[in-house]
Amino acid sequence: MLLRYNISNFLSFNNSTEFNLFTGDFRRFDNHVHKYKNIDILKLSAIYGANASGKSNLVDSLDYLRSCVMEGKAIKFESSIFKSNKGKPSSFEIEFLTNEKIYIYGVKVYKGEIINEYLYNSNIGKEDKLIFDRTVSKKGVSKIDINESLVKTQKSKILKEHYEKKVKSEELFLSEISEIELGKLSVEAEIVTDWILSMQIIFPNSKPKYLLTELMDKNSFMDFTKDMLCSFDTGIKDLHIKSFDLKKYFGEDDKDFTDEIISELEKNLDSNVHLGVDMIATLENKKAILKKLYIEHTGFGVDNLFSLSEESDGTKRLIEFMSMLYSLIVSDESPSVFVIDEIGRSIHPSLLKGFLTKLSSEKDIKGQLIFTTHESNLLDLNMLRPDEIWFAEKNKKTGNTEFKTLAEFKKIRTDLDIRKGYLNRRFGGIPMLANFEDLNWTEYASN
Repeated sequence: MLLRYNISNFLSFNNSTEFNLFTGDFRRFDNHVHKYKNIDILKLSAIYGANASGKSNLVDSLDYLRSCVMEGKAIKFESSIFKSNKGKPSSFEIEFLTNEKIYIYGVKVYKGEIINEYLYNSNIGKEDKLIFDRTVSKKGVSKIDINESLVKTQKSKILKEHYEKKVKSEELFLSEISEIELGKLSVEAEIVTDWILSMQIIFPNSKPKYLLTELMDKNSFMDFTKDMLCSFDTGIKDLHIKSFDLKKYFGEDDKDFTDEIISELEKNLDSNVHLGVDMIATLENKKAILKKLYIEHTGFGVDNLFSLSEESDGTKRLIEFMSMLYSLIVSDESPSVFVIDEIGRSIHPSLLKGFLTKLSSEKDIKGQLIFTTHESNLLDLNMLRPDEIWFAEKNKKTGNTEFKTLAEFKKIRTDLDIRKGYLNRRFGGIPMLANFEDLNWTEYASN
């Protein structure tokens, strides 16, 4: 579970900016709250903001941090837009709960090199417990402080000194030690690495790579997806997976392509080759087979099936969300954090609201869903708590993105029409439109 995230000097974030999922003083929707000891953590969060307000930059920054951990090194990016931060590092700090422990992992990056990297066990309200803290000199030399209880053996101490010399300035110490045997230190690093990589970050053009594999391998997921799509009044009656001879499907004109796929399958006998969202190549009895998803619509029958490419963009988007919804409602696997940029892209507002109302009403939401949106139709206190609704707005003087929750505003009653208040700019997070009145449209035509 994500608890808190801080960023500074990255894209539109100048000063240290915090986004968190701690609860406010509200008692509605207890099913939206995960309780851990004396801490209440929200499972849902909606982020609103005008175009260029910086709400998508929050998603980009999380994706950047995740990508660094995946690559095991700092990834170069364009420097900050703020002149006042010239020569200063960008900072990313994430606090989360996993395996009944709360961790804080942070990294400071400057020009593609690590300046500081640290990992602590968080004791919210008390002193945090060091796991490691690494600083890197201007010459690229690391000094690493490690909790002595994690490196008790002589071998561990020697390895620690070795890594102070070995780890390059652009490399993450977290990634290095999660892949070796360095006692409890490596165990902690692996837990943190796995959690960060488990975050599912979805952009408007993201495609779920393993959707068809899940539909094939999990009967419960197939049934769930069918039921959900039917309940959303999409006209979909059933889903079918058809098998084809791979070579015959693509034909002689694509022989080089199919030969390449078959070669890949023969190298990895236990794996499939994914050919988009709705097609995979696999081996069955040593024969290359193509599996493809087809959709049956009410009134058309099984003899007139549709491919995914023939569906509307909104239906495609809904189908792509099914794995996430299954994970949040049904799955027994470790709960994941889903972060979606522009959740309403291509989906009708009523359909989107039905989708999120279904999720909101579930008694046991597993994991978390964080999303950005412009869709005012979702501003409904019968679906979301005030502390789950965030507004991103750029400071007019500094250009810095700032966040605030609806809970920070006074007199927020449960019967308040917050959609109307939002559209009237009561809470910010919406563009100013008044200047349109001063535009003389015909002037441009005459020139």
